[in-house]
Amino acid sequence: MNHSVKSTIPIHTDTDAHSDTYSETYFDALYSDNTDPWEYQTRWYEKRKRDMCLAVLPQAQYGNAIELGCGNGVFSELLARRCQDLVSIDGNNNAVQLAKQRLEGLSHVKVIQGIIPSSLLTLKDTLLSAYPLSEESLSDDDRLANNPPFDLIVISEILYYLSPKDIDKVIAWIKQNLAINGTLICCHWRYPIDGFDMTGETVHQRLHQAFNGSANESNAEHQPAFTHQSKLIDTDFLLDIWQHTSASIAEQENLV
Repeated sequence: MNHSVKSTIPIHTDTDAHSDTYSETYFDALYSDNTDPWEYQTRWYEKRKRDMCLAVLPQAQYGNAIELGCGNGVFSELLARRCQDLVSIDGNNNAVQLAKQRLEGLSHVKVIQGIIPSSLLTLKDTLLSAYPLSEESLSDDDRLANNPPFDLIVISEILYYLSPKDIDKVIAWIKQNLAINGTLICCHWRYPIDGFDMTGETVHQRLHQAFNGSANESNAEHQPAFTHQSKLIDTDFLLDIWQHTSASIAEQENLV
């Protein structure tokens, strides 16, 4: 398996339209005759990484969650067991269809196609288009489900395909859309990726600058800081978790 490409989100830049077309074509080719091009279902490496991500989540259950870059939905299926409502996004149509098939029957999971970061800015409209339910038929809880703020934001193996400017847009979106006490989990491959300047190392450095630095920031609403709850440095990948709270997990459970 070639780990030089890890996601099915098409690259979206502000300056290079050709890279968009190439990426979509490339990922279409990967899924054209293979339902699991990265062997998520068969490789121990992938299962181990998923298990580690799930194990370090600060909460046992989450209300409203979103997963950026769901691929064929293997990790989505596991996340669904920990979430009351889950939105999973991928940029590749074949991957989205595979994820929908895998998650069929889980009414609390919605799978949509969208390019990051632009799809995040039109998320509500995209969800209503993909899952059309009249506003009159929805309860108050239904209207809130799958819409910001999110209690859990999952970002795995996608940010190094974005430009630094688009990564900053994702970071800004997270700060606006992660609920108080919510969790952000980010996991990325550490090795260089052919054709891309960003790596897992540079992506997580950027995330640390954005969220660790917020501990000393204040604002008009007196929002709590982002606390860096967990950091795992594996030989092959980086895993970081932040919570939108100033309390540690032990403090949240009144252990200290």
